[in-house]
This record gives sequence, C-alpha cells and structure tokens, in this order.
Amino acid sequence: MQELVAAGRSLKGISRDLNLDYYAVRRYARATSLDELIAPAIHRRSVLDAFKPYLYEQFTQGQHNALHLYRQIRQQGYTGSSSTVGLYVHLLKRGITPPPPPRPIPAPRTAAALLLTRPDRLQPEQTLSLNDVQAACPHLTTTTQHIRAFAAMLTNLTGHHLPDWINTVRNDDLPHLRQFADGLRTDYNAVLAGLSTPWSSGQVEGQNTRAKLVKRIGYGRANFDLLRNASFCAPDNRHKISDRAR
Repeated sequence: MQELVAAGRSLKGISRDLNLDYYAVRRYARATSLDELIAPAIHRRSVLDAFKPYLYEQFTQGQHNALHLYRQIRQQGYTGSSSTVGLYVHLLKRGITPPPPPRPIPAPRTAAALLLTRPDRLQPEQTLSLNDVQAACPHLTTTTQHIRAFAAMLTNLTGHHLPDWINTVRNDDLPHLRQFADGLRTDYNAVLAGLSTPWSSGQVEGQNTRAKLVKRIGYGRANFDLLRNASFCAPDNRHKISDRAR
C-alpha cells in the first residue's frame, strides 16, 4: 500500500483498484510498522481478555511457548484459537502491549456463589476469579472440595457417604464448616434420609408459600369496608354479617 502511495497513486484510486475500504487504505498508508496494525486488533474485546492476566503472569515467569500457554488456558475454558494466543505472546515478546489490568477481587457474596456453583456451569471468567480467590485464601481450596462433595451427595442421593464426609470435615482446620458438620449430627437421621431418598417436603413448603402469598396480597383489605361489600353481595346474610360485625 505504501509503495503505491510512494509511486504517486491517490488513496481513492488505490481503494477503487484494490476494492478496499478507503479508511482501511488510509490506515495502511499511514502506518509506520506492521506491529502498529497488529496491536489494535489484540486490544479489542475478545474471549482472550479473561485469560490475559494468567498469560502475562506465566510469561513473566519465563514461559514463552505460545502453544504450551494455549493448552493451559484451553483446560481452563478458553474457546478461542491458538493463533490469537500466539499473537498476544508475540506482542509480549516485542514489548508492544502493556500488562493487562489485574482482575478485580470478587465480593464475598460473589465468591460464595462461585463456591456453590457446579464447576461445569462456571464461565471462564468465573473460573479464573475462583482460582484467584483460592490462591489468596488457600483454606478455601479445601472448603471448595468439601462443598462439592456434599453437593454430590445431595444430587446423587448418596447419603451413605455422610459419615465419612463429617469425619473428613472435622479433621480439617475449618471452624465454620466443622460447626455445620456438628449441626448435622444433632438431626442425623433426618439429614441422612434427605440425602438418601427422593422424597422431600418440597410440596408442603410450596403450599405454605402459596398460602402466605395469598395472605400478603389480601393484607390491608380485610376491614369493615370489605365486610360491608360482602354483605351487599349476599343479601340473605347481610343482617347476620352486620350483627357479627357490631
């Protein structure tokens, strides 16, 4: 493009002859190097953004093999191509791209939600956030394992693993989780039944919620005005209702 410009061709003429957008031709003609054209593409939002802090960390630790880095983030949920990773590593080697900003520390409520979510349902960014939380608080790694083991019992109805789970939790230095395990022992038979049988109190709780909803909807309406309206709807019972109201 720059050779054509140096030969005296106009940007519009080049755009027309090569069937390219005029603004693209102008950008190519004004570029001082190839890296200047490549760098903006890597800064656009892409699926690699969530993995750039990890790639940069590995790069600063001496891992410059783009294919190896691609395989690592592929296991963490990266769905893009290896060429994008190779381009980013190339820019890191050239020192063209600045270091990515660190991922924000998730709030406690968000961290708890990540711990309670099934691993296969976590988005790549959520998986990396969970890894950051576990790296900052090593004891959360063990907590996550216990939480997922209990969730597996609850989902697969394998309550026979409950005694082993309680003993494993009590052997670890996790006071809050140990307190929860001790609480399960106070009503052990009911917990064991809940983790072993497909029956639950879901229907009963659902009917209770339905009754409470009806009660809340009618809150503030059950007064004498509503009672008088009811008496007009039922003339035969009007006097009885009025006497009871008085």
